[in-house]
Amino acid sequence: MRLPLLLAIAALGFAGCASAPKSELATSYDDGVDRARMTIIEERAARSGVRVFWMNPPRKPSTPSGG
Repeated sequence: MRLPLLLAIAALGFAGCASAPKSELATSYDDGVDRARMTIIEERAARSGVRVFWMNPPRKPSTPSGG
């Protein structure tokens, strides 16, 4: 009795974890971070043998509202 119940709970848990692909979650959220600029800085740092840890990542320039 306990084994089938345990297997059913485990199967539901695995199915729930697999329902949302990670790449879709990552691309649908815009946090205002300038990822292109981060990539350029990280590539230059890697060529110099330096590793970058972002405490305050660069932000995208804000667009003026109204005009």
